[in-house]
Amino acid sequence: MDAIIGRYRMSMEETGLVLKHQAGISFDLTVEETMGLRDFINIYQQTLVDMQEEKMDRQTDPGIAAILLNKEDS
Repeated sequence: MDAIIGRYRMSMEETGLVLKHQAGISFDLTVEETMGLRDFINIYQQTLVDMQEEKMDRQTDPGIAAILLNKEDS
């Protein structure tokens, strides 16, 4: 089964995890490399969550009040 996360398509093959970027770059990770990546992400999980929350806090409110320039229809 494949999964798409962002710009990457991921699939599990007999040799390990395969990550393919939409630009055509492919990363074939062995089982050991895949487990190392998992450990790295687990170690920095809270940092990643904090970074995600910080990014969400920086987004502006998309609702902008309309400014009426010509009041002919009132």
